Amino acid sequence: MEKAGLPSPSTVASFLLKRELVAGAVVVVDEAGQIGGRQMLELLRLACANNARVILSGDTRQHGAVEASDALLAIERHSGVKPVELHKIRRQDPALGRDDDERIGIRRYRKAVESAAAGKMGESFERLDKMGAVVACGLGDQADKLAEEYLRLAEQNASAVVVSQTWAEVHRVNSRVRDALKAKGLLGPNDTTVQVLDKLDLTNAQKRDERFYPKDAVVVFNQKVREAEPGAKGKLAGIVKAGVLIEVNGKFVTVSNKMLDRITFCQSREVALAERDRLHLKANRKLASGGRVTNGELVTVKSVRADGGIELSDGRVLDSSFREFLPGYAVTSYGSQGKTVDYVLFSDSTIKAATNAQQWYVTISRGRRGIRIFTPDKRQLRENVTRSGHRPLAMEFTSAFAPRRAVRLWDRLHGYLLRFGRRAADNFVRLKLARRRHHQPTQKHEHKITRMLGE
Repeated sequence: MEKAGLPSPSTVASFLLKRELVAGAVVVVDEAGQIGGRQMLELLRLACANNARVILSGDTRQHGAVEASDALLAIERHSGVKPVELHKIRRQDPALGRDDDERIGIRRYRKAVESAAAGKMGESFERLDKMGAVVACGLGDQADKLAEEYLRLAEQNASAVVVSQTWAEVHRVNSRVRDALKAKGLLGPNDTTVQVLDKLDLTNAQKRDERFYPKDAVVVFNQKVREAEPGAKGKLAGIVKAGVLIEVNGKFVTVSNKMLDRITFCQSREVALAERDRLHLKANRKLASGGRVTNGELVTVKSVRADGGIELSDGRVLDSSFREFLPGYAVTSYGSQGKTVDYVLFSDSTIKAATNAQQWYVTISRGRRGIRIFTPDKRQLRENVTRSGHRPLAMEFTSAFAPRRAVRLWDRLHGYLLRFGRRAADNFVRLKLARRRHHQPTQKHEHKITRMLGE
């Protein structure tokens, strides 16, 4: 966002922690679909208290929040607020093509993305398959084929990212791609081994259960907790009734149950780094040099200093204490959201639970020039991408907010009707609901929902 001209952007968590908001200000929230219900409520309360305006920019057809409740989806469906929509796709621009064939390819690629944006996942798959973007291969050969394709693109000086469906696959593909680049001489000749911290995805409930901790687990503070500053590292000392006890530099810090989202549990791993290696940053931090790094950034290594600091190609220097990063050649679909590269390479592992319409839409739309999809089973992949990944909202299960049974039926069917196009699905459901309102008293939800989100 800073490159786009927005001054001093910050994460929602950091913004809510500082609570620095000028009266009458405008708060622009990018990727608002990834905000959970609790954060959204706190954000709207802060804005209301300062008479500020909030602009939520996001796409509910992409990945939702990790935390409980898809807040933007709830606002879209139940608040009565009419959104402003952008329909023109700008990322896949045929003008980027270097010749007529490439311009035709980008144009066909954009058509596939447009189909996915309209909810026509099956049609989107067929378009990509017809243009030769879907490659059938065995699971045993998949990582090698991905590495070969990545290497081919790297030799053309084209940016690329591999999107994988599991962390085990991310690690495997990262290793294969780096080995291929190293063998071809596209990375620096000298490797430096560093200890990095691989984040463990634990819920707050799991953080209170020692069974989920490896013996060498490292606790990293993302935000200040008592005497522990952001970036401080410690070890688990025990689980107490009030929260989790962490030992930091010989002192004990109790992290209350309400603040467990301020700490991350990691496992130490060894990673070799060389010039031109790509890294995927996994934490927000202010650097000693004065710059900042943001969780999810893809950066390139310039050199590794003798003191352990890592110089990046953009001039920033990662402190020797900052080790929350991984090789950045492959990422998960969730991690790829918001990224833009020349080419996206999708590694399908045929895991049904990891593949749905949201994952497909996010993954295939990351590229500017093209996409390659490697799968051991085209038919299964096509079936998986038509499955909706949306979670039901809690308000849809309560009598205070849920529509009548007949209305709930059409809401549930809306996800299935998206395969005929978003506009067709919306019109069909709207027509059915309008017909039923002639026979039922009008239900007023707007007042209750507004109080819930902004009281």
